[in-house]
Amino acid sequence: MSEKIGILIIGHGSRLPYNNQVVTEISNIIAENNPEYIVKTGFVEHSEPKVRDALMSFEGTGVTKIAATPVFMASGVHLTEDIPEFINLKEGTNEGEVKLDGNIVKILYAKPLGSDRLIADLIFKRVQEAL
Repeated sequence: MSEKIGILIIGHGSRLPYNNQVVTEISNIIAENNPEYIVKTGFVEHSEPKVRDALMSFEGTGVTKIAATPVFMASGVHLTEDIPEFINLKEGTNEGEVKLDGNIVKILYAKPLGSDRLIADLIFKRVQEAL
C-alpha cells in the first residue's frame, strides 16, 4: 500500500478576514503545486474550522499519514501546548495518531517557520517593493 499524505496547515486565526485568507491562500498554493497531497486548513482561535475539526475533515480522504504544519514564525504557547493537544501528540514528541475511517493515521508535527534564508529573502523583497 502506498502512502497518501495529508497536510494540515495551521494558522492562528483572527477576527479580521484578511488574516485568515492569507493562511487559506497559502494552503491553496501548496495544494495546487502538490496535487498528490490532500491539504486542509485549520485555525487555533477566532476562525473556522478549528484545528481539531480540520484534522477530522481528513475522514473519507484515505490519507495514511498527516503532516501538521503551523504557519507561525516561532514557538509559543499555541505551538507547544494548544496545537499538540488538538492533534493528539504524544507528550514530548512531534508524533501522534488519529482514528480516521476506522484506521489509525500517524500525525507528524512540523516546526514553525523560524529563521530561514527564504523568509529573509521574502522580507528583503518586501523592502525592495516599498522602496
